[in-house]
Amino acid sequence: MSKTRDVTNALIAKLGADAELLSLCPNGVYRANRGPEGATALVEVALVPGASHDEPMFGGRAWEDLRYTVSAIQRLTRGTVSNVGAAAERIDALLEMGSLDVAGYGLMVLQRQVFVEDDTILDDRDPSIAWDVCGGIYQVMVIGVAAPPPPWIQTGWVQL
Repeated sequence: MSKTRDVTNALIAKLGADAELLSLCPNGVYRANRGPEGATALVEVALVPGASHDEPMFGGRAWEDLRYTVSAIQRLTRGTVSNVGAAAERIDALLEMGSLDVAGYGLMVLQRQVFVEDDTILDDRDPSIAWDVCGGIYQVMVIGVAAPPPPWIQTGWVQL
């Protein structure tokens, strides 16, 4: 059974455990639109709808090819210095060809495919506030790890 949500949770946990990233985005790492009310600097992770693919095999999945938008987001007012560029660099250092521990899965690929940047978002409630966004779309390919054989199976010879 697929536990794709476990892949998402592992990605969030990996980023959320990094002290350097949290110093740049102190409000933490969350799923998209799940950060705390009043957050001013955070990282959001979102599975890109329709961009992922499961490869079927023998009535199950051979692998899952997932795409995530991973973005550092910071609230800015005039004269405020943005940290999202440095945060995006740290995200890339952690993820690009990195490791990811997900129970029941093995990691095949972890890489950035597209750079994302947007500094044109204005706050709906207060136009003097802008939101700066920087990050990327990352490919995460995982393969289901086979369960160990039951103890009654003898190793070292072929059973028919």
